[in-house]
Amino acid sequence: MHRFDSEMTDLVLDYVRARLEMPEVPLDHPGDAATLGALLDGLITDGGRDPREVLDLYADHLALNVISADSPRFLAFIPSAPTKAALLFDTVVSCASLQGISWLEAAGAVAAENQALRVLSDLAGLPEAAGGAFVSGGSAGNLSALVVARDVARRRLGDPRARLRVAVSSQAHSSIGNTLSILDLEPLVVPTVDRQLTEGAVRAALDMNAGSDPVCAIVATAGTTNA
Repeated sequence: MHRFDSEMTDLVLDYVRARLEMPEVPLDHPGDAATLGALLDGLITDGGRDPREVLDLYADHLALNVISADSPRFLAFIPSAPTKAALLFDTVVSCASLQGISWLEAAGAVAAENQALRVLSDLAGLPEAAGGAFVSGGSAGNLSALVVARDVARRRLGDPRARLRVAVSSQAHSSIGNTLSILDLEPLVVPTVDRQLTEGAVRAALDMNAGSDPVCAIVATAGTTNA
């Protein structure tokens, strides 16, 4: 659809309103690959499909096979928009088709992001010079943080290719292993007691490996997300 279609717009907004009006969002469940594949078989055609048919397929089948991150019974991962207000404003932002890459094409959005980051920095007690960016989730956040740690350590060592390690526990998030592989960093796995990564355990591991490649970061596990 390249032009405004009032009927399709009303169709979508009615669904959005009905979803937001739910007193408690259903948790739903993962679906069966074969069943979903059969439902979607032949859906994409050269001539397209009626919008109501597509929305009905989504509402009656696809949505039921997607675990709702905003359900009060959903306790895993990080909800993308956990409140009614956040979900509603996601709709507003989507309509604007924002491309928040830089100040050039998204000055308003970047200014709002910077204001939110300032509030969070103040709450965390960070200095006035602190800054950053919101990312898509924990995996991207871990990657960004460890890139900074690696680059700062190599700059301090005066060697842009210095071999470095990162102290982790065996309960670290699965994205940490992927990140270390991407960044060519080695893990220093710290032994833990009862899955607790303590200061004493980290210090002992660092002392035992004092002659090896330097450690540029510690991934301080706060909970065992993969348990």
